[in-house]
Amino acid sequence: KRFRSDDFDTEDKERSGRPKTIEDTDLQALLDEDDTQTQDQFAEALNMTRQDISKRLHAMGKIQKEGKWVPHELAE
Repeated sequence: KRFRSDDFDTEDKERSGRPKTIEDTDLQALLDEDDTQTQDQFAEALNMTRQDISKRLHAMGKIQKEGKWVPHELAE
């Protein structure tokens, strides 16, 4: 749609959705403090829903392995 109106800018525009209630740095600080916490514990500490925490962790590239939150690394 943007290209049809001769708008070839590839930068993201401001969105009308609700802004993030926390910054990734807040969640990262909790991960650094104790990477064995559950999503429910993160949600309670940050006053968010577990679903929101799940989305933030996914966006940060984190998955839980052996009880710890680690970066998701793809095999070649």
